[in-house]
Amino acid sequence: MLARILQPLFYVSYPLVVYFGYQHLQARQLGGVILGLYAAAVLVNSNGSRADLGTIVRQHLPLVGLIVVAIALDNATILLFLPMLVSGFLLTTFAMSLRNGPPMIERFARAVEGDLPPFTLPYCRRVTIAWCVFMALNTILIGVLTLAAPIEIWALYTGGIFYVLLGILITTEVCYRKWLFRFYGDGLLDRAFSMLFPAEATAAGRRSLEYDRARRLREARGGAKAG
Repeated sequence: MLARILQPLFYVSYPLVVYFGYQHLQARQLGGVILGLYAAAVLVNSNGSRADLGTIVRQHLPLVGLIVVAIALDNATILLFLPMLVSGFLLTTFAMSLRNGPPMIERFARAVEGDLPPFTLPYCRRVTIAWCVFMALNTILIGVLTLAAPIEIWALYTGGIFYVLLGILITTEVCYRKWLFRFYGDGLLDRAFSMLFPAEATAAGRRSLEYDRARRLREARGGAKAG
């Protein structure tokens, strides 16, 4: 549980740490604090094996390198580029998932739903493309704010507005997907959606119902054979 909390917490709190450190610490001191916090957040996710440590080093080397360069040059402005680097990494990850498959949104949907009807897969690919566009624009905007805006504006966007936009996009996409396909599970949110937007009311919803019935029938037959 701690491992799942610390690393996201580092990224969320990073703009605030930089903003306040900018006013009270020298660049090398601020870089040292950030490097220590980042190392703690990353290493707590490691299981201690050599292979796992090697993977962590490869994944996080660019970010660590950026912090080390800021410390070496005694330049706190370099630290402002870290959110841009993270956004660029996410953009690359989403884009690579389109080429290598499955698309990132399909992976997220499967992690939540467990089972996805085949007719939802083209939609997942289109949404992944939309997220690539969002991440590309976000990366460019952070770069512009880093180079041309006061640090207050940079901190407001990277530490606040970005996460509001992220929440709005995620919530809107989930609600739209539920409304569009009306493929519901057994969770509380799905039960609420099924009351508001009955699957029987649309052709896409009826297709989802047919898929769900066929899936349950296959599972029942498989269970009977196993018994």
